[in-house]
Amino acid sequence: MPTSTSYFSKSLEKGLKILALFNRETPALSQTEIASLVDLNMTSTYRYINTLVEMGYLEKDETTKRVRPSIFCLAFCNNLMRATDHNRFIKALVDDVHSRCNITIDVALSVDDDMMRIYHREAADTLTYSLPDFTRNCLHNTALGKAFLSSLPADELQSRIANLQMTAKTEHTIVDRDVLKNQLLLAKTRKYAMTVEEFLPGLIAIAAPLINPHTGRGIGAVSFDFSVLQRSPEEVEVQYAPLIIELAAKISATIPVEGRLGSV
Repeated sequence: MPTSTSYFSKSLEKGLKILALFNRETPALSQTEIASLVDLNMTSTYRYINTLVEMGYLEKDETTKRVRPSIFCLAFCNNLMRATDHNRFIKALVDDVHSRCNITIDVALSVDDDMMRIYHREAADTLTYSLPDFTRNCLHNTALGKAFLSSLPADELQSRIANLQMTAKTEHTIVDRDVLKNQLLLAKTRKYAMTVEEFLPGLIAIAAPLINPHTGRGIGAVSFDFSVLQRSPEEVEVQYAPLIIELAAKISATIPVEGRLGSV
């Protein structure tokens, strides 16, 4: 809290407190719930919510009238993260591996059932692709998503699998929940996950989960990406599994005690 209130904006404070209410456990809230949690009357709460909706930071479901952070809000948070010390630590670790091995590398955090990319390095003079900053419905068909899912406790993993939209992106995408579960249990044991042409034709990816060392919870993943024209799945697994596990551990170790890395 500030030591002087001379230049302290109560309105800004209330708006930020509203945005801070949303997390993994409460992805959406009603006006009544927000008013209670922030200790505001309904008129003021409506004004703050409407302002945040108009600015694009919140989106309102016209049927239920509940609000939740928008994709624009996630992009805003992503930009803030790129200015933090944590991201500079991540950048240094990723850049070191990239310079030594010339690998396409993505670091992404989990946001509900989406993956939010926070850093990307592309291999030089190679066939590759680039994920969008936000990838929806991708936990079952990307190495990043599978690595993240493999880090979840057994009961939470079962629930997440049951509620996934098993959309087929390619003819190789796994859409059988039992097959996916077996893959994730294997990934949990060996500490990395792989996909072979499941998200895009021609793409092989290997990923390891990012774990908050203070809570033990998975928060995202880091991946190496290759073309089937460059490597076979067997070569990727043998040559890069130890490296992706090592990089994931180093990135995870940069998470501060309060766990404030992205959506954690």
